[in-house]
Amino acid sequence: MNSTFIGYILFVIAAWFLLIFGAPENEAAIKGMQHTFFSPTVERYIHIPGFLFVTTGVFASILISYTFKDVWRAIRSLSFIFFKNKVAFQNYINTLKSISEYTQTRDIETLEEFANSIKYSFLKDGLLMLVNGYKKEEMQEILQARLENEMHREEVDDDVWRAAARYSPGYGMLGTTVGLIQMFSANIDAAKGFGPIIAAMSVAFTTTLYGLLFSNFIFQPIADKIERRNTEDALLKAMIIDGLGMIKDKKRPTYIEEKLSSYIPHARSLTTTAQIAVLENLKK
Repeated sequence: MNSTFIGYILFVIAAWFLLIFGAPENEAAIKGMQHTFFSPTVERYIHIPGFLFVTTGVFASILISYTFKDVWRAIRSLSFIFFKNKVAFQNYINTLKSISEYTQTRDIETLEEFANSIKYSFLKDGLLMLVNGYKKEEMQEILQARLENEMHREEVDDDVWRAAARYSPGYGMLGTTVGLIQMFSANIDAAKGFGPIIAAMSVAFTTTLYGLLFSNFIFQPIADKIERRNTEDALLKAMIIDGLGMIKDKKRPTYIEEKLSSYIPHARSLTTTAQIAVLENLKK
């Protein structure tokens, strides 16, 4: 069963949450449930069927648009936001400088054991290519192709979260439309008073609130942070390619250090001219 089919099933479930479970006739049961879990101050902003409709609907649209693998990768990318949100450029510069110092007086082929101990696979594989006698151009061509493929895969993570940010306000407005239909079609009688109309208005406004909140406070910031992380990761890999090439050319360690330092962001929120040039070349 593919993700698209699951997505349509989830959309039907989301519609049930809003149209059936969230109908004005069930307002007493919904209020009772919300009163159990939330204080009166918070409860006025809570509408469980509307919340379930927006969250389930957004997830349904994501599954329709992307594969299970893409969605799982996007979820896993959250670890880079909360736990690994910095790229240690200086650590890799120091490592490349140390390798350069070693190869000034010794053959690079003797670094095989050290290369196998490196945890970062991109640097490890590049150094092993030099150890195994690859030419500089061959090493750079292979790593460049790998970098471009990895950039393409990582862009999907960003796209998934941006899609969620786009879908959220739409589901909020859809819930608002349903709430307005329920409001204008509600029958007013002496026993119920304006209760059905107020219940329908609650659906209309809270779903809009949830859609805007999810889009601007959760999904869009996550997408921006992942894009930032992917950009820095691409710069790191470009720096490693450049550094390994200079090691192959027997450049001086101090020269390598100075040259690679240009890849380090001067501020976390800024991208230098040199970095922009690198990224533009990668996109060609």
